Amino acid sequence: MIFRAGMSIGARFSMVSRVFAGWDGWESAEAELGEVLPREVVDQLGGAFRDAVEWHDGQTRPAGEPYWQHLLQVLQVLVCEIGVKDLDLLRAGLLHDVVEDTDGTRADLTSRFGERTAELVDAVTIPEVRDDQTKDEVRTAYLTKLAAAPEDVLLLKLSDRYSNVQRLHTHPRVPKQRSYYAETVERFVPLAVVNEKLNSLFADWTDAYSYLRGPVDTFEAADRLAAALHREQVDKSGQPYVRHVRAVAGIARANGASGTQQIAALLHDSVEDTPCTLEHLRDLGVPEQVVQLVDALSHRAGEPQDAYLARVAASPDAVLIKRADVEHNSSQARLGELDTATQERLRQKYARALNALNRGTER
Repeated sequence: MIFRAGMSIGARFSMVSRVFAGWDGWESAEAELGEVLPREVVDQLGGAFRDAVEWHDGQTRPAGEPYWQHLLQVLQVLVCEIGVKDLDLLRAGLLHDVVEDTDGTRADLTSRFGERTAELVDAVTIPEVRDDQTKDEVRTAYLTKLAAAPEDVLLLKLSDRYSNVQRLHTHPRVPKQRSYYAETVERFVPLAVVNEKLNSLFADWTDAYSYLRGPVDTFEAADRLAAALHREQVDKSGQPYVRHVRAVAGIARANGASGTQQIAALLHDSVEDTPCTLEHLRDLGVPEQVVQLVDALSHRAGEPQDAYLARVAASPDAVLIKRADVEHNSSQARLGELDTATQERLRQKYARALNALNRGTER
C-alpha cells in the first residue's frame, strides 16, 4: 500500500527531483508565507490570489487539478526556493496567466495592481495569433524574445515552467510529455543559469525525465520512469515507495530474472498505484512483453485476491516477479518499523499469497 507524502513550505525532496506542491488553499499559504514575508506583502498577495481564482474560475490543469494550485506552486518556487520578496514579482506569479488564459486584460491588472505587475505579466504572456501568422511562428518568436528578457522576467517564467513540468509524467498524453520535455531542455534549461537554485532544479529535472528522450526499453530508462511515477509516494513505514520496486527488481535479478522481467519488476506497481496506464507504457516505448507482465501483476478493479493470484500464477514469468514482491514485502527490513499486530497480519497475508502461487503453479 502507498501513501502520498505530506508537503511543507520548502518542497519535499524526492529520489529524482524536487516537487513544489503549493498549499491546499490560501489559509495554509498565508500562515507559512507570514513566516518569511512582511504582513503587508502577504495581505497584498492574498488579494491578488482571490482575484486570480475568480479569473480562472472553472479552469483545470491537464491532470485535472484546479488551476489555482498551479498559481500557488509558482508562488512557492519564487518565495521558498529563490527567496523573492519583491511584491510585484510575487503578484505576477499569481496573475501570470490572467491575460493569456482568461478574459482579464492588461488594463485590468494595471488598474488593480499597478503598472509594474502588469508589465511582468505582459512579458510572459504569449501574444495572440494574427491572421498572417501561425501558432508555431508566434511561439517561436515569443521564446526567442524571452531569451533576452531581464532577470525578473526570467525568474517569473522559469518558476512557471518548473511548476508546469515538475510532474510531467502525470500529463495524460505521452506525445505531449515528450514535446514538452524537448522544448524545456532546448529553450528553458539554458535560461536557468540566471539563478543558481533554478539551475540546479532544472538540471535534476532534466536527468529525472530523460527517459522521455527515447523508448523506455532499458533497465536504466525504466528505473527513471519508476522513480518519476512513484516520486511522491511512501510506504506504510514512511519510506520512499520507489525503494520497494527497486528492491523487487534486485531480488528478481538474484533469482535469475531476465532483462524483460527485471524491467517489469521495476514497473510492476506503475499501473495499479499511479495514474499510468498500460497504453501509457506502450506509448512510452515499453516492450510489449513487459507491458503484458505488468498487466498480469496489476490488480484489476473489483478483482478478488484469490482471482488475482490465480491470474498471476497462470503466467510463469509473472510468478517470479510476484514472488520477489512478496519476499520484499514480508522481509523484516520492510516490516520492522510497523507495530507487532500489523506485522503479523501482513506476514499471514503474504504467506497466503505464496501458498496460492504454489498451488497455482503446481497444477
